[in-house]
Amino acid sequence: MRFPRNVVLGGWLFILIGGCAWFGSETPPEWILSPQSTFPAEQFLTGMGEADSREQAEKRAYVAVARVFSANIQAQSMDRESYAIQETGNTSRTRRELQLDHRTRVTTSKVLENVKVLDIWYQPSTRHFFALAGLDRRHAEQTIMDRLRDLDLTIENMVQQGRSHIQKIQRIRGYKQALILLTDRETLNADLRVIRKSGESQPPLYRIPDIQREFQDFVANEVAISVSMEGENSEELERAILEGLKEEGLLGGPAYSLTEGKRETEDVSIVGQGKLWTVDLPDPIFKYVRWCGDIDIYVNPSYRLIGVISRTGREGHITEKEAKVRASHAMQKVISKEIAQILTQSIFDENLDSSQSLNIPKSCP
Repeated sequence: MRFPRNVVLGGWLFILIGGCAWFGSETPPEWILSPQSTFPAEQFLTGMGEADSREQAEKRAYVAVARVFSANIQAQSMDRESYAIQETGNTSRTRRELQLDHRTRVTTSKVLENVKVLDIWYQPSTRHFFALAGLDRRHAEQTIMDRLRDLDLTIENMVQQGRSHIQKIQRIRGYKQALILLTDRETLNADLRVIRKSGESQPPLYRIPDIQREFQDFVANEVAISVSMEGENSEELERAILEGLKEEGLLGGPAYSLTEGKRETEDVSIVGQGKLWTVDLPDPIFKYVRWCGDIDIYVNPSYRLIGVISRTGREGHITEKEAKVRASHAMQKVISKEIAQILTQSIFDENLDSSQSLNIPKSCP
């Protein structure tokens, strides 16, 4: 079927006119020469990208907007890391704080979901695409304010749970959840300062250092965690377990060091044994020492079993003495880490099903 010539020419003219937004002349559009005149800075947070493909130009425009928030994220990371070092003085605590920074990135990415491509231009002579991406400040501000209101309500409930719940485990969960949510709120508040042209934020009802200090005082003064180990190097194993708990924000003590009143009403009991023994293996150079640890973790008032740890391993060296030292250190590291992990998961995650970890056979002979 043949179309009339004037119809064909008209169709091509329509296509050319319709595509002139980014297949037009060499003259750049106004939003490239003066972006703020087309998309005022009071209304939009913009970023421009250039590439030899439209898709890549759009990606670079998104990145240009995200960089503003990325610098803000890194500044928060440095503040949080230095605060952790000041409070605890150990690298393990710093690691946990930097894990919270992952939540910072997730929270910020929700704000960046509102970034849209505002315009595209193609320059024929260079065969390059230019993309302008932008965030509507007013819409983004309203979204953040709604989230802040929801967070403030939940934070208030969690703080009150931490302060007044009749069960100590629930109080710990309330404090820890409040601290996590306050971190999310801090992130959103920082994003709000970026989005608002004035740079103003929305002050929180509670500060992280204040709630952190309140939580630590509660754990130190009202939560009794006892550790009682038997076997060779029991004191060293107890110290390693207590240090592991301290890094998680939980304070405890050896069972014999607790006062009579706390010993009768302890909230968490960690009991078990660790053993070391030499194994005879056909090795002309190395001596080997095997270690094992069997630990039970109970919570009161019902003295309910919430965790069982059963681990074993082997270390070697040219002398038996050094092999024993290595085996002891390995036992302390593995046991203390697993106790801290089970205890924090059981306390902080009320939906955790720990029944599968209670039927573990013993490792020590």
